[in-house]
Amino acid sequence: MFAIGVHHRKSSYSPLNRALKRICFAFFAALLIISLIPGRASAHAVLEKATPAQDEKLGTSPSFVELLFNERLDASSKPKIIVLNSSSETVADGKAERFSEGKGIRLKLPALKEDHYTVSYDVISADGHPVSGAYVFTVGNPPPLPDSSSLDPHAQVGHAHNHGGSGNLTILDFLLYAARIAYYAGLLGLAGLLLWSLQRSASPVVRDVRESVTRFGGKFVLCATLVYVVLSLNNLTQGEPLSEWWRVLSETTVGQLYSAGLLLALAAPLVTSLTAPGRLFWVAVALFVEAWNGHAAAFDPLSYSIVLDYAHLLAASLWTGGLVLLLLVWRKERPEAGRFALLFSKWALLSFLVLWLTGVLSTLHFLPSWKYILYTNWGTWLIVKAAISLLVVVVAFFIRLRLRKGNLPQKSLLLSDIGLLSAILVVVGILTYQNPLPANESLHYHDMGEDMHVTLRISPNAPGDNSVQLKVWLPENLGQPKATVLRLQPVDRKDVAYIDVPLQAYEDSELDDFPGFVKATFEAEGPYLPFAGKWEAQIRVTTSEDNELVRSTTFRIY
Repeated sequence: MFAIGVHHRKSSYSPLNRALKRICFAFFAALLIISLIPGRASAHAVLEKATPAQDEKLGTSPSFVELLFNERLDASSKPKIIVLNSSSETVADGKAERFSEGKGIRLKLPALKEDHYTVSYDVISADGHPVSGAYVFTVGNPPPLPDSSSLDPHAQVGHAHNHGGSGNLTILDFLLYAARIAYYAGLLGLAGLLLWSLQRSASPVVRDVRESVTRFGGKFVLCATLVYVVLSLNNLTQGEPLSEWWRVLSETTVGQLYSAGLLLALAAPLVTSLTAPGRLFWVAVALFVEAWNGHAAAFDPLSYSIVLDYAHLLAASLWTGGLVLLLLVWRKERPEAGRFALLFSKWALLSFLVLWLTGVLSTLHFLPSWKYILYTNWGTWLIVKAAISLLVVVVAFFIRLRLRKGNLPQKSLLLSDIGLLSAILVVVGILTYQNPLPANESLHYHDMGEDMHVTLRISPNAPGDNSVQLKVWLPENLGQPKATVLRLQPVDRKDVAYIDVPLQAYEDSELDDFPGFVKATFEAEGPYLPFAGKWEAQIRVTTSEDNELVRSTTFRIY
């Protein structure tokens, strides 16, 4: 009976066991067959054609950006495509439309100016896989973006010299800063006094004081300008013979502006003999020359930056000249100073508002973002200037409070206002000789590892066209890499995908071999860093054994 029971259990188990084996066999056979069937069941969408194409240079603006993939995209998802200019601003934010039976997406473009443009896309293929990428095309022949060299007067006259940022203040540097401060004080003071001379209702006391200090101001401007121009030319030529001074003055924009400044300075002692239109003409030309000789002349659109700087100088002159006149009238006749203070306080408030507005707009125009204030000495001095300006607001508030009560401004308040004005002039004299943009330096990244050595060089490592050189060393037993990819992505713009740099192999003549390693060298040239910001370079190397080795580094371009 025991044997029969056992035989019964065995007979019921065997068919079930055989059925499970058959099911498992059929399942794995089906997987094997599916894997061997040719087709695209497991493939990802691949970009087959882009219009404009990667690295394409167009003479005119394209009407559309079109991306065509090798398979249909997911119909339920929203494809993302953006186009950025060299300022990393979006130039097209419309809705992408589909074409070619859902395999392509198209984005309409506005009229594009000459520039480098980045196309970044993020789509989902029909099988549910995300696909992203980015590339650059160019319209026309875009000029290089303003950088530190375009704001360097030494570079503008054809001399290589790094100034204003070394941190080592020499005696000549100190004298140059002192001369520039004196020049600015004289120019703004004299221009302001001439503007206040247009006041027809001025009392005899105010007129006498104004004409007296204007005569002194004209002589001061002449002396200060002569010293400033001589020291500036000496700084620009750096030991060159005097013939180089003449070349700078006659053949370069910087030198011609110095020449114009000298002519205006020679006429400065004579301005008191001019009528109101003549005085206004001197002010207009002198401030225009200074505006053109500043940082504003390096930025586009030129008219916008020059107008901002001109308005800034005009407001600063009106405030400076009026404050000097108020102090001198106050020392001579207090009641008359009180009456003039009522008029001056109104114009001072207007001047201060214009100064802040034009200063903010100019800073936004010069810098790609507010963060750049933290990167340079120029930004540090700008913060100091803003802090002093806030103190001016506090002093002006107490002065106006006393004036509204019918009281004269206290001597301490006037002296504080003059002291703050002097501090601002000192800061401006230093600030205008600093560079608002930090200097770009060529990238040289090198990593030594047991499994791979890499060297990446990017020059000049600035927005726009760059030369790229990549070297990879793999162990001898692995030989040459099967694939080498260099990807660049802006860290600050997560909505922009990696830009794959099209590397080309080249013969390297540098003696930089490592024992036991085989070298592979690649290069590329093009606008693969199309705009300023923090970037990541990712190097992906596939070895002959199909292992992927990855190295990355981050860097910033300005």
